[in-house]
Amino acid sequence: MKSPRHHLPRPVAAWLAAAALSLAAGGVQAAADANSPAAYAIRIPVTLAADAPLQRVVLPAEVLVRLQNPGYADVRLFNGAGQPVPMALAGVAAASAPEESVVLPAYPILGGPGTPGQAGLEGLSLRIEEQQGRRVVQIDTAGTAAPVGAQTVRGALLDARSVQLPVARMALDADLPAGQPVTFTVQASRDLKNWRPLAETVLYRADAAGTPTTTTAPSAAPGRLGSEHIDLQRADLKDHYLRVTWGDAAVTLRGATLATSRGMGPRERVSASMAVPPLGNNPRELVFALPFATPVAALKITPQGSNVLLPVRVLGRNDREQPWAHLASATVYRMSTGGKEQTNAPVELGGASVREVKIEADARSAGFAAAPELALQFEPAQLVFLASGQGPFTLAAGLPGASAAASAFLPLASLVPGYQPQQENTLPLALADVARADITGGKPAGGPLVAAAAASDGLSTRSWVLWAVLLAGVGALGLMAWLLMRQTKPASQPAMEPASRAPDSPRDAV
Repeated sequence: MKSPRHHLPRPVAAWLAAAALSLAAGGVQAAADANSPAAYAIRIPVTLAADAPLQRVVLPAEVLVRLQNPGYADVRLFNGAGQPVPMALAGVAAASAPEESVVLPAYPILGGPGTPGQAGLEGLSLRIEEQQGRRVVQIDTAGTAAPVGAQTVRGALLDARSVQLPVARMALDADLPAGQPVTFTVQASRDLKNWRPLAETVLYRADAAGTPTTTTAPSAAPGRLGSEHIDLQRADLKDHYLRVTWGDAAVTLRGATLATSRGMGPRERVSASMAVPPLGNNPRELVFALPFATPVAALKITPQGSNVLLPVRVLGRNDREQPWAHLASATVYRMSTGGKEQTNAPVELGGASVREVKIEADARSAGFAAAPELALQFEPAQLVFLASGQGPFTLAAGLPGASAAASAFLPLASLVPGYQPQQENTLPLALADVARADITGGKPAGGPLVAAAAASDGLSTRSWVLWAVLLAGVGALGLMAWLLMRQTKPASQPAMEPASRAPDSPRDAV
């Protein structure tokens, strides 16, 4: 009898081998469907501004702490039909500091009719005295000055020595002659002798009626042409005088208004609190993993206790097979001075995208008595998008396996017709309603609270999965080879039964 053969059918064996090969070639984890809103870790309703096809929405902290791609590739904005809309990624402009106005009176400069270029400034001396709360200004001219009756006003001096902030622009309070273009030249000097040019503008009064008008009330001068405000490009005028000249035109300058500003204030970063694992056996070392790949601008480290000061180093890496890279060094502290608590500033990380962080206290210190309080800071970012399709619109972020996902962002120049630099910051602002966010796994308490997992020294999850896929592939290939060998092995010849048996002895023959 033939012995029975137990083996899997050929289609099953082939399927096992193909599955193992596809797993080995496909990597550890394939990204979910990027065009499906349900595949993302968080989905936030977005309320659009009215009647605006192009809009922008600022990414909240709840989005930034769930991104799995350092280039924000796992961010989408879907319309009501579940279709992604055209969008571009942009930064957020720094907030402009409020401007302040400084009004300066004008002191006339007299000159003769034959010296338009000198404007009566040869031998000019200026003396300003404070007497009993009043300012007395005395302007003396010497040399070849023309007789008083023949002198005309060729310019004016402004005392800007007390202006502390940079000056963005200047508006003149002047009466202009009708029908005559007047060129105003602005110069600055510390000593009334050496002058440097600042700006120049041309103003023209087109109304021929002859009624004087002023630059501070442009609505009352519909016939005025030219720039009412002279751009001084944030000039530093502290301890300086200003000189405004206009040639031999019949101009009356009463004063000028300076618009001062501290310029662009620092961009307000997006912050998120962080829950850290407890300290291990080493009080000088705290190691934890981050659940996102978003670049971190700064890390606020506040030690527990009172009157604590620790020099620390911050290191980072993306997986456990990499060496630790130095990110920053700083001194963190918490002190009480005069009943007021003081803490250190955030430690700047320069936009590092790391998956694991190590905080090392100086070896000469006692280390941390308890795990410090941590807060993450991100540079603000916004999406510029075309509100195509019908609402409601949904902002989705955090796609599993999106570490190498392709970005869906368009260049701003192709999304915004006739794009100009910083134009995106003038678009209407849509609002992301974080309070109604749909978060996979439930909403954490306390807003954008980041849960940090403890980092171990063993093999990473990626390495374990790679080894599992490799062993599964080798096993499947071995099984397929064994089955093929069983099927191709030639059958052995069966033993022949004798037709008759010869007698072994005479007795057997009988």
